[in-house]
Amino acid sequence: MVIRQITAIALRLLAIWLLIQLILNLSSLIVLFANVEDYQQHEMPLFAYVSLIISFLAVGLVAAYLINKSANSVLDHAESQPETSLSNDSQKVLFQLAGFYFVVDAVSYLPRSLAFIPKTEGLSLLNLLWPAGVALQLIIGLWLVGSSSFWVGVFHKLRGSG
Repeated sequence: MVIRQITAIALRLLAIWLLIQLILNLSSLIVLFANVEDYQQHEMPLFAYVSLIISFLAVGLVAAYLINKSANSVLDHAESQPETSLSNDSQKVLFQLAGFYFVVDAVSYLPRSLAFIPKTEGLSLLNLLWPAGVALQLIIGLWLVGSSSFWVGVFHKLRGSG
């Protein structure tokens, strides 16, 4: 198997894993809504529930679709260009893939990291550490997705090949 074919298989496995995580973490989002209602002492409108759940599902499904689409693209190029080392484009895809992983993982942990809100009287540094870490992970993921060329250049310089 060529490296591109292995990459396509890994991308497809990641898309399947993402869909599973999406379904598993949907319950934590619903629990967060219940906690926010308790904290605010009034019910959230049904429209807010539905719109937030639909947007959560939409982001996850679009990310899984894009990952699967990139796997198809990698497979299309695998037959026409057999090679033994990763090209710059393949490295960019891998950085973007890692970024997508960080983004989706951060979005899935965000509701759980904010579950302390209805249980505490005031905010402390200890309460904010987990949400701050999740926010940092989200920023890093977005940076990897948006600036994959930058990261390829950094790693070329670190390896001494650029």
